[in-house]
Amino acid sequence: MDSRKPFAIVLHGPTSAGKSSTAMALQDCAPVPSFHVTLDAFVTMSRRRDMRSADEQRLAYRIHCENLRSTLQRLVDTDFEIVLDTVLCDETELQACLGVLSARSLCLVGIQAPLITLEHRESLRSDRATGMAREQLRHPAFTRPYDVTIDTSTCTSVEAASLIRRFINSDRTVRAGR
Repeated sequence: MDSRKPFAIVLHGPTSAGKSSTAMALQDCAPVPSFHVTLDAFVTMSRRRDMRSADEQRLAYRIHCENLRSTLQRLVDTDFEIVLDTVLCDETELQACLGVLSARSLCLVGIQAPLITLEHRESLRSDRATGMAREQLRHPAFTRPYDVTIDTSTCTSVEAASLIRRFINSDRTVRAGR
C-alpha cells in the first residue's frame, strides 16, 4: 500500500442506491483530480438483448469485468483519486477489483437505501429493469462489513460525500486489501 497516493474509494451497493450521485459529489470535493470508474460504463458497450445464448452473456460479463480491472490497474499508478462505483455481487470479481486497488489506501463504502426507495428510484430510470433493486438487495454481497455505510434515503449525495471524506480524514487506519 502506498500511503502517498490518493485513496481508492469503493462505493458498493444495489442498483439505484445513489452510488453514481455520491461518486460525482466525491469528485466535486476531492483534494486531487479523480476518476469515477463504473462497471456500467463497460456493460453498456454491449447489449444483453443481442446475446444469443447464456454462454455469450457469460463471456460478455467476463470481458466487462476484465476491462474494469484493467482500467483500475492503469489508474492505480497515477496521482488521481479513484472512485469505483459498483454493484458487483460476484465475490470473486469484487475481490479481484479490491486486489487491484490494494496498492492504495482503500475505503470500502456501503451505499444503501430501503427497498421502497430503491424501487421508486428504479421506476424513474429508463436504463433499469423493474425488479433489479429487489433482486440485488437480497444478495449476501451487500451484507458485508464496510468501512462506512451510508443510507442515501436520509442524506443528499453531497452529505454522503462529506461523511466519506470525514472518515478518510479521521485518524482511523483504513484497511488496504480485503
